[in-house]
Amino acid sequence: MKRIFVSLIVITCFFSTAVLPQKKGEKSPCVDIETQVGANACARYKYEQADAEMNRVFGQLMSALAGENDKDQQKLREAQTLWLKYRDSNCESEASIYEGGSIRPAVYSHCLASITQERTRRMKAFLAEVKQY
Repeated sequence: MKRIFVSLIVITCFFSTAVLPQKKGEKSPCVDIETQVGANACARYKYEQADAEMNRVFGQLMSALAGENDKDQQKLREAQTLWLKYRDSNCESEASIYEGGSIRPAVYSHCLASITQERTRRMKAFLAEVKQY
C-alpha cells in the first residue's frame, strides 16, 4: 500500500509540474511523458537542473565568503561535502524499497532534486545574510 501511495505521488509530481527552463533548441524530456522511461528521464533532468542551480549559488556564496581568512570558505566546503554524502545516502535509502523496479530511478532522482532544491534555498538565505553582514 505504501509503495502504491509513493508511486502515485511521484507520478503525480511529474505530470503536474511545469516544463523547466532549457537551452534554446533543446527539447525537455518532461514534455509528453508516456512511459516509465520518460518519467525517469524527466526526473533525472529535474535533478540536473536543481544541481546546476545549487552549484551556481554555491559559487556565489564561496565568492561572498572570500576575505582575508579562508576559514569561512573551508567550513562551507566541508559542510557541502558532508551534505552531499547525506543527500545521496538519504535518497538511496528512500529508493531502496523499489530496488529492481522500473520506478526506482524516478524516485531516486526526484528525491535528489527535492533535497537539492531545499539546500539551494538555504544557501540563498545564507548568501543574503552574508551580503548584509
